[in-house]
Amino acid sequence: MNAQERFRDAQRLFLEGRHKESIHAFTESIEAGVRTDIALLSRGVAYLKTEQFEMAIKDFGTVLAINSNNVRAYFYRGVAYMAKNDFEISIKDFDKTIELKPDFGAAFFARGAAYAQLGNEYEAARNIKTAIIFSEKNIQGLTDTFGLFRPQFDKAMAIMTDMERTPRVLLTEEEIQKVKKWLADRDH
Repeated sequence: MNAQERFRDAQRLFLEGRHKESIHAFTESIEAGVRTDIALLSRGVAYLKTEQFEMAIKDFGTVLAINSNNVRAYFYRGVAYMAKNDFEISIKDFDKTIELKPDFGAAFFARGAAYAQLGNEYEAARNIKTAIIFSEKNIQGLTDTFGLFRPQFDKAMAIMTDMERTPRVLLTEEEIQKVKKWLADRDH
């Protein structure tokens, strides 16, 4: 099997949800000469899905060395840092993602979740409100990537909807219900 065939096989394995096998296949294709940012990005996402966050960060960094404007590499690296509870670093990657693609709703959601984890409710709410606006236009794009940072987002929503705390400029009940509906739709 040549490098391109191995790469296609890796993509198939990934799409089938066989992430550990896809990592192996992506690695073989990269070692055989498919050194594209898409191969590294794909393997990085597979590492993310298998909770190998350091390996994912390394692959996304390599993608950014190849193409410093790769929006998805910044986004996914931010998700990997967030999964490691490195919220300040994740916010920097989400900042760069949004700088490069200002309508990337999932990046606003992720950045909002990271701010909430840091206790900055104002920035968390501001980012999630912005995400709602952009995500209504592209809800599929949000649901495709949301599973990667769902645990952090759930924690952020719990922080932001705690009714016993002093009310601040947080999400309205309508915005909270909209987000909950998206989450419920994602779970089915």
